[in-house]
Amino acid sequence: MPIKKKLKSKVKKLVVVNRKFLTNLANRIYDPTDRSFLRLCNGTLQNGPDPTDEKRPMHCGLGELYFAMTGKQPEDMGVDEGDVVNLAVELSPLGGLRAKAEAEENAKFEKAAKAIKALGFDNDLTIQLIDTLNEFDRQHGEHIEEEDRDDEEHKLRMMLDAIPDVNDKGCAEGTTATYRQRSRAVAAKLREAAKLLP
Repeated sequence: MPIKKKLKSKVKKLVVVNRKFLTNLANRIYDPTDRSFLRLCNGTLQNGPDPTDEKRPMHCGLGELYFAMTGKQPEDMGVDEGDVVNLAVELSPLGGLRAKAEAEENAKFEKAAKAIKALGFDNDLTIQLIDTLNEFDRQHGEHIEEEDRDDEEHKLRMMLDAIPDVNDKGCAEGTTATYRQRSRAVAAKLREAAKLLP
């Protein structure tokens, strides 16, 4: 019954949360090849030392994700589970694609507004046209967001949001078998999430 000791904490900067990153984290939490695993605490991002290695704080599944992304203890940074999921999405290629799309939309709006100003209409009409463009742009953006609730970013969020439930299943029992089962379940969720990423 090998038990992994600890994750390396020498992360100097935030990482890119991609398929490889999540798969590697899943393997550190539960490695199916040798059945080694990390003990995961229940209910909180950080909950004291691992009983098999007092130097390693026990995290829940999302706590391990935060620690792997930042190299910092979630408790020290005052983050909650929602913060961890948000950061993971922001650091993923999906979050980057969303930011890129928003930047492109802003650039298009600025170009159109500049073209309206260049037409030389009186000031009131120019302001009215730019306001109409802005209103259309805002409504169009909201419409797209409503339609995209099932996009890959949303799926990633839902997958990561499910980690606390599988993390805490059966946590009342503190047996090695239960710790292994919980680690396996969290790792499986991370692997599912990894499949959504390049």
